[in-house]
Amino acid sequence: MLLSWKELSIAFKEELIQKRAQFLGDKNAYVAIIFLGEDYSSATYVKHKKSYGDSIGLPVIVFGQNHTAEYDRNQAGKFDDVGIYINQNYDSVWKVMELIRYLNHDDECVGILIQLPLPEQFESYKEQLLAAITPQKDLDGLGWVILWLSEIGLVDFVPATPKAVLYLLQHYQLDNFTGKTVAILWQSNIVGKPLVLECIKREATVYTCNVNTPPEQIKTIAKMADYIISSTGKVHLIDDSFVRDDASQIIVDVGYGHIDGKPVGDVNIDAIKDKVASYTPVPGWVGPLTVACIFDNVFVLQSYLDVLKPYKL
Repeated sequence: MLLSWKELSIAFKEELIQKRAQFLGDKNAYVAIIFLGEDYSSATYVKHKKSYGDSIGLPVIVFGQNHTAEYDRNQAGKFDDVGIYINQNYDSVWKVMELIRYLNHDDECVGILIQLPLPEQFESYKEQLLAAITPQKDLDGLGWVILWLSEIGLVDFVPATPKAVLYLLQHYQLDNFTGKTVAILWQSNIVGKPLVLECIKREATVYTCNVNTPPEQIKTIAKMADYIISSTGKVHLIDDSFVRDDASQIIVDVGYGHIDGKPVGDVNIDAIKDKVASYTPVPGWVGPLTVACIFDNVFVLQSYLDVLKPYKL
């Protein structure tokens, strides 16, 4: 069975419009994206986020050294002082840190994202920059405070891509992980590690592999698993040699790459589609559903503002 999010999209968007009214009312509010590079895929993703924010009444403003587009200047005019920061050239980590401090304390900013990957000059400062985002506005959870608070039960927060995975499986009533085995390939901070934690919380047995895991061991683990969730970025890594013959497994493809200029995922769908119970397509669900989950996390954090106040930066 093909798992597609298209039938979810309209209902999810309506839900987010209602949450925007519930949590923010008539408040002037925006989401900030710090985009320091020129990566083409990232630029496309940022464009989708801006469009989606507009569609639910929550604009996105992009800050970055080469991103002073007229759209962002026009948006900045609706808010106090933002224009000062949108017109800056962010050519040093100290300027970026100053921007993050401003956004942390700007009441009209309700969420902050740093678009990854970072350009080379900022890459060595990535963890410091991510950790500088206050937990009250950390939409990706990459500062980790919000994730650990979630892990010990003070809040219920899941980063956008893992949340998209769980949301889709829930819609198809495939989210009963109790007693099930899950193979998670790889261990990134933005996908793999948070998914491990979420699956453990749902009483699954979890195996996780990384780039150093021998290929034959990955195949052995994948064949044992009831769920295979792959985010390796290795085009068509998963073929029929990774799956069992009983057509019972569920494969979720969170990878992204290109063949002949066309987007594809980690999974060779033609090789596995008749040998598994359910699978997800690439392109077609990860990107759009993840964008929606980013905005849903704005309202999750809004609901925990008081709980997170002691941790505010």
